[in-house]
Amino acid sequence: MRKEIGAALTAMLLLTGCSSGEIAQTTRSDNASESVLANQQENMQTDIAEPEQESSIPGSYTVPDGWVKSDKHSSSNMVFYVEKGHEEDELPDNISISVGVNRYSAEEHTKFKDAIVKQLLMQLNGENAQLDGTGSNTEQGYVVYTFTIDDSTTITKQYYIVKDFGFCLVQLTNFTGSDSAYQAAQTIVDSFVWDDEE
Repeated sequence: MRKEIGAALTAMLLLTGCSSGEIAQTTRSDNASESVLANQQENMQTDIAEPEQESSIPGSYTVPDGWVKSDKHSSSNMVFYVEKGHEEDELPDNISISVGVNRYSAEEHTKFKDAIVKQLLMQLNGENAQLDGTGSNTEQGYVVYTFTIDDSTTITKQYYIVKDFGFCLVQLTNFTGSDSAYQAAQTIVDSFVWDDEE
C-alpha cells in the first residue's frame, strides 16, 4: 500500500517544499512515504484538546478533538495528524506541521511571501492547478500567508506562520472536501505559539 501511496502522491510532493535558495530551507524526512504524505492532507468536534508540543517543533499548538497524531507517518522533522478512524485510509485528509528557516526578518514578510509565490508558480508551471493566496494574522498576532492549490481532485492549503528568519508550515491536504478538515487546520494555525514567545 505504501508503494501505491508513493506513486499516487509523487506529483503532489512537488507542490510543497521550499528550496534552500532565496525562499527557505525546510527539513525533510528521509523516508519517501513520510514526505509524500506530508504533501497530502470528518466530523470535527468544537471541543479542543490541550496544547501539544512536539520536540521537533519549536512551538505549541492545539490539536482539535477528533484528530490524532499519525506516528506511522510522522518523523523528527514533520508531525502528521489524521482524523480519528481514518488512520488506515489509503489517502486520508491530513495535516502536517514542520518548520524552516529563511533569510527574511519578520518585518520583511512581504519579501518572504513573494519568494514563496515565485517558487509555487515555478512548481505549478504546466500543471493543471489553480493557485490562490491571502495574507492575514493568526489569533496570536503572527503574520500568516495562506496558499491554496486546487488541482480538481485534491485541495492543498499551506499556511506559513512567519517569524524572524523562519516559519512554521501547517499544510492541509484535503482529498474529501471536508469542511471539518479546514476547521482543524485553522485551529492549529490560530493556536500556534513559538516557544521563544511563551
